[in-house]
Amino acid sequence: AKLMAIKVCGPAGCWADDIATGIEYAADNSANIISMSLGGDTQSSLIKDAIDYAVNKGVLVVAAAGNDGPADGSIDYPGANVKVIAVGAIDSTEAVPHWSSRGVNDGDYIIEEKEVEFGTPGVNVESTYNDGCYAVMQGTSMATPHVAGLAAKLWDTNATTTRTKLQELAKLHDLHTEGDDTATGFGLPIAP
Repeated sequence: AKLMAIKVCGPAGCWADDIATGIEYAADNSANIISMSLGGDTQSSLIKDAIDYAVNKGVLVVAAAGNDGPADGSIDYPGANVKVIAVGAIDSTEAVPHWSSRGVNDGDYIIEEKEVEFGTPGVNVESTYNDGCYAVMQGTSMATPHVAGLAAKLWDTNATTTRTKLQELAKLHDLHTEGDDTATGFGLPIAP
């Protein structure tokens, strides 16, 4: 797999037009998977259109669920978009941190708008930091790359079969309520 880093946020924050341009650039340059550790309370039509564009080109899009929990429905966009895999956080004991955003999942194993699809490690994760060093951080932004990385490992022929493989792996390690629950969705996908 080839890694493509596209910077869409700056010191003043993240802007919808920059994010949309980054998504479209990745899709136009043969990306199979887009991982976004970002989000906000409202859906931007620019970002939604860019996601539609990428998905129509066969791209699998993964995004952070957000850090606005624990209320059901607190999931952020673009993760709340049904075409995007939304990733919530768990800790080393597989417990869900209070701050990890929740979806409105109903246990039917069907992903709909504003639903979390997976829960992966997002607490005490060592990550790169602004100053060129590393820092231990927490958040669904730390959890999201776990799913994107596993998707790259599992990539088959298209985004749909890869997403289905991730869901099947997560069902084998369902973390909480049977079915897709509000905090961890299908569960924790673990590499075979």
